[in-house]
Amino acid sequence: MLKSSHFQGQNVRLIYSYTLFLSAFLLFCVQLIVAKMILPLLGGTPSVWNTCQFFFQATLLLGYGYAHLTTKWLGSRHQAIIHIALLFLPLLSLPLAIDRTWQPSPNLPPSAWLLTILLTSVGLPFFVISTTAPLLQKWFADTNHDRSSDPYFLYSASNIGSLLGLLSYPVLIEPYFSVNSQNQLWLIAYVMLMILTIGCGITLWRSGQINNPSIDDRSPTEPLAISQIFQWVVLAFIPSSLLLGVTTYITTDLAAIPLLWAIPLALYLLSFIFTFARRQLLPYRQFVIILPLLLTPLILLCWARSVKPLSLVVLLNLCGFFVAACVFHWQLVQKRPNPEHLTSFYWWISVGGVLGGWFNAIASPLVFNYLLEYPLMMLLSILVLPSLNLYQQVVATQDPKDLLNLKNLRLISLGILFGGLLVGFSPQGWQQNILGNAIALLVMGLIFWSLKVKKLGWVNGLCFVLLIGQFSLNNLGGILYSDRSFFGLNRVIYYEHEIGGKYHSLLHGTTLHGKQSLDPNRRNEPLSYFSPDSPIGQFFDSFTGQDWDQVGVLGLGVGTLAAYAQPGQAWTFYEIDPTVEEIATNPAYFTFLQDAQAPYQIILGDGRLKLAEIPDNFYDVLIMDAFSSDAIPVHLVTQEAFELYLRKLKPTGLLVVNISNRYIDLEPVLGAIADRLELFSLRQQELDISPMEKAMGKSASHWVIFTSNPDNFAQLVNDDRWQPIAQTNQTEVWTDDYSNIFQVLSLFGDQPDRF
Repeated sequence: MLKSSHFQGQNVRLIYSYTLFLSAFLLFCVQLIVAKMILPLLGGTPSVWNTCQFFFQATLLLGYGYAHLTTKWLGSRHQAIIHIALLFLPLLSLPLAIDRTWQPSPNLPPSAWLLTILLTSVGLPFFVISTTAPLLQKWFADTNHDRSSDPYFLYSASNIGSLLGLLSYPVLIEPYFSVNSQNQLWLIAYVMLMILTIGCGITLWRSGQINNPSIDDRSPTEPLAISQIFQWVVLAFIPSSLLLGVTTYITTDLAAIPLLWAIPLALYLLSFIFTFARRQLLPYRQFVIILPLLLTPLILLCWARSVKPLSLVVLLNLCGFFVAACVFHWQLVQKRPNPEHLTSFYWWISVGGVLGGWFNAIASPLVFNYLLEYPLMMLLSILVLPSLNLYQQVVATQDPKDLLNLKNLRLISLGILFGGLLVGFSPQGWQQNILGNAIALLVMGLIFWSLKVKKLGWVNGLCFVLLIGQFSLNNLGGILYSDRSFFGLNRVIYYEHEIGGKYHSLLHGTTLHGKQSLDPNRRNEPLSYFSPDSPIGQFFDSFTGQDWDQVGVLGLGVGTLAAYAQPGQAWTFYEIDPTVEEIATNPAYFTFLQDAQAPYQIILGDGRLKLAEIPDNFYDVLIMDAFSSDAIPVHLVTQEAFELYLRKLKPTGLLVVNISNRYIDLEPVLGAIADRLELFSLRQQELDISPMEKAMGKSASHWVIFTSNPDNFAQLVNDDRWQPIAQTNQTEVWTDDYSNIFQVLSLFGDQPDRF
């Protein structure tokens, strides 16, 4: 009888674990599937993903709120009946689908249009699944299982599902299944989730005595203290902010390697898995001791802008983030309430996570002129350590070694930070960004108040935030201009080379977007990927005197290509980032546009969407310069996109594509599209750049030309440097429904060419 009871208890635990695992897996997959479906409709701006993330986080909050209120009002058993009925409603809107004929309205803000289409297409299924994590843990807590008094270990199963959903989608799902196939598989998995959830409901109703003792010996009906709720929010807010901070930092300022953003998110989920596990799997007390040792050099590296050795700097940032996430998530575990308040606990954790995302993704780009939120949050993490339970536990052990390490390391850390941040102090930095610094002090105040930081901690915090807030990129040598917009951080750099002379360069993260010589004799000389003897220079040279009326360019950069404009032509540049337009048109930085021999116009917006508004058979030449960055806009290299480009070209038109990239080889992708559309191609990859050429401003580049008639290539067909794309059947054609970045990805690309 005892064995039978144990076996049944084990089965109950397994069915709840499997259900939570599958729900979290589906929750992560659906976010990636929907974002992929929407991308070709609204364009490849970061705002698309940010708006999607906001929608998913807001819906998750609603799901957690539903779980909390319905179990509170109805009780777990009656609520289970309502929820099982609710599970059938998403079947009315499945499989997932986006109406591609529903184009954004010019009278409706894109964000409002996107939120509307998300709500109508995926809102109901996502909402229903988002309720699973807190709801099933509450159901389990109200069974007579011997583990029901502490159901929080089930949260690990949920986060394992999230982690596998994150990692398996780009590796196992996206490369082998079209979006339509993914939607069908997702529907099948949802039906499986329904069956498992019904099974959980049955175990709840078949439970005899409800075993729900208090974890911390408090009365289950004791109301939650406001201070406790604020602590939950803050302890969830800090790791959430650090997640986006470290992701932005390593994928833009360090190495814009595709899919690198997935590693911090995976570590974030792992921290939940470890901290909510039934057994302590990590040395959290030691994590508290070493956390200042890890974060202090990272803060200083942010200001020094040191990126070498690159692999070590990236590894240090990831390690520092993971240790910090574990420390603060372990605090959440230590402060978890009894199961009576379980759903409320998850609701407030979700609130903290959403606020962390909002602070980094929405507020910070508006109020900080630099990536201040990341070092700021690392600094505050060090300052609040004495207020954490784990810190107090180390002190309470009276272990002289632990006490010495804890106090000395933190004291040394603060001393180094104070000295480092004090160097070069200038009140001018504060004056340049008063609003941002006020926001930093406000965030510090809310965190310190919630965690009950002592008076001395407030004094230290005020001093350090004043110091960290006065720094600005504009104060660093060589940086003439920096501006942070929704699309990232753009910097205009001045530098000198002993051979090549003086230059201005435009950098977006680590990606070079153009440069210009300050030598008056070389003022109109195109440089970087566009040098006169580069592939694109050869292209224009071979068509000198050609009767072209209209030339279109997707991607403005610093306007270098305007140096090839000829009288009688009209040039149109498509650019997504308004800041880039401001920089390129400012003669104090770059003069290619000002000196152009042909009139030009700049159209702001996503290139594919804006190009669709142009009449067919309009351009003689269409140049695509949107792929030299490492985070490629996939929607611009699909079959549907190329069909659009061909419609906009005249029958004699030429499509010229710059696919220079450190980590991605797009040539096989373009070759497969050319085969499908029966296009003729020529390609040239120039890799061997001599030190002298580099000193004179030239960069390696990779260009491909397409046309519907080989006669349009003119003299280029006789140039041995240009060859057709090699025939291959190993690469699938990318469409709006299918793409496989792993097929063309190489993580051993060249180091960033900063200047």
